[in-house]
Amino acid sequence: MAELNTYGDLKKAIKTIQLKQKGEKIGDVAIDVVLNNIPGLGAAKTTFDFIKAAFSKPDTKKTKTWLDKIDVDDEVSAIVDDTVENDFLKTMAQMFDSEQDDKPLEQDFNMNQKLVDYLEDKYDGRTVTGIKEFEMKDRFQKLAGINEAEAAQPTQPAQPKQASGVTTISKDLEDQKSNFALLRSKENILQLLDTIVGKLDPKVVESPAFKQAILAFYTKHK
Repeated sequence: MAELNTYGDLKKAIKTIQLKQKGEKIGDVAIDVVLNNIPGLGAAKTTFDFIKAAFSKPDTKKTKTWLDKIDVDDEVSAIVDDTVENDFLKTMAQMFDSEQDDKPLEQDFNMNQKLVDYLEDKYDGRTVTGIKEFEMKDRFQKLAGINEAEAAQPTQPAQPKQASGVTTISKDLEDQKSNFALLRSKENILQLLDTIVGKLDPKVVESPAFKQAILAFYTKHK
């Protein structure tokens, strides 16, 4: 199967998964890998079932395909009423089914934001806030001046040779390995990232090399 580039590609992927066609792929990812990373997807019989499974998958599970964009922050899903959530997913399923096959899939598609917008429209401006999953993403984007179109571009391969300074820092981090076990929340990790950036020379943070490095890191781990 080709890459997921259009809504037609997405519809074909949904059909392939529904039929459990062995040996098929979504891009470079085997269908079995996708099924293993999205619990309940193998039982999906409709677009709604498909979206519900992708929407509800654990944040830690990644397929490395466009399907990851359908996921929503686990904590937000936990506080939104099931009836409201199902109505939202029905709306999204209808939208997916009605899109023209040749329409490109939006690279900046964000299910969290779709849910926020839906709640605001449906409930007179009331919605949920504090969705950490895309707040962290936005923080990296702003830090490096990243936009989605830029992030979608291939980055230069990393140089295999480590600078001596990196080797020294890596050894220091290894010595602190047990302390990293104390980082048990996104807030802790965000605090660590803030601390690291705060320790860097401002000239480094403002340099093109820093932006390129953050862009490469973001593209690899988003």
